[in-house]
Amino acid sequence: MNDDLNFLLDKVEEIVESPRNLANKKFWETDISWPRDMWRGFPKVKPSEGIPFLVFPDNALWAKILEVDLREYYSDPEVHLKTQLKMTIYHFDHWEDNTYYTKDLFIWFGVVTELSFFGPKIRFFPQREGWIEGPPLLEKKENLASLKPPDFYKSGLMPRIHEFYEKMSELVKGRFRVLFPMWVRGPFCIAAHLRGYDNIIVDMMEDPKFVHSLMRFVTDAEKSWAKERAKFLNSPIEKTFLYNDEIGLPFIRPEMYEEFILPYEIELAEFYGGILYWHSCANTTRFVEMIKKIPGLKMFHVSPNTDVVKAATVCGPSISLDVDLDPFKDVLEATKEEMKSRLEGIIDVCMEKEIPFSIRADGFQPVHTLEKDLSQINLWINVAHECIKEGAYGRP
Repeated sequence: MNDDLNFLLDKVEEIVESPRNLANKKFWETDISWPRDMWRGFPKVKPSEGIPFLVFPDNALWAKILEVDLREYYSDPEVHLKTQLKMTIYHFDHWEDNTYYTKDLFIWFGVVTELSFFGPKIRFFPQREGWIEGPPLLEKKENLASLKPPDFYKSGLMPRIHEFYEKMSELVKGRFRVLFPMWVRGPFCIAAHLRGYDNIIVDMMEDPKFVHSLMRFVTDAEKSWAKERAKFLNSPIEKTFLYNDEIGLPFIRPEMYEEFILPYEIELAEFYGGILYWHSCANTTRFVEMIKKIPGLKMFHVSPNTDVVKAATVCGPSISLDVDLDPFKDVLEATKEEMKSRLEGIIDVCMEKEIPFSIRADGFQPVHTLEKDLSQINLWINVAHECIKEGAYGRP
């Protein structure tokens, strides 16, 4: 693929203005920006008017597809920019899903982005996501008293974020919009990594006062950071997202979520004026009624481990669903018949409830050879088209 920046920008502009992309626009509320990887749209049409589906690899698979070293992707703003453009071009050329392409560019260093703000050591790898090294910062509870809220300019990866924002904006020369990152990790996600997952679960049973103190610290830190972001951008505080992969059965029970987590998520929703998206890859079937209490919640993530019937029953029709498949079981290691059965089950449930929803196959990591993995993804796309067409549910 041509590596010249102007060539890549031109190609993506063609994609954005293409008839296929404009046709896909009908599925989504297009006034909502997505400030990180794995774009998610907010479906606005009833299932009888069309069912959108999306495909997105994990960066570990992108590293193989595009032959990029993720250490460079996360350290060089020009590589970060060009790789995003190449992802868009490859995606459009090879996978005919319902992704809606825009001229927005993100700055995102993976799940460690917000975690880095508190000072842990971060390590990046050539073909998989970065992670935190060393013991939890709050391995000793008494360290909470000396832990400082993040500095919007100096803490963790923030200097790199500012560098990328300035450099990428300079490179695109106004042709594209570079989005400044938002704080999207939920407060319990941050708290669990600061304290250690096993430790915080024990704390919930043995020292609830400490857990509330930690959640208060994290929640206040996020609100302060969001105020600084708005000030820096000279814009209002924007609605945000809650990514919470640490929340779900069997480790977090519903009563633990209700006591230690939900109050802080509600507080953040009131602060932001609503939460756009609540996400967890764990089993949250027994949490859905409580999650629905979050003010202004717009979309709920139905993980592969969560009961789609329960989610559709509780959320519909006011909260749309982002229904996610298991990338291994449902796609990379599934037969055509298994793919079709899984898709038909989801479609039938959501059609009955008349709830706006989309179906996602994402998070693909290398499992077989690259050729085999890509072949399975293409097979799934073909099956998705067949299921939607055969069911007369609508298709662009």
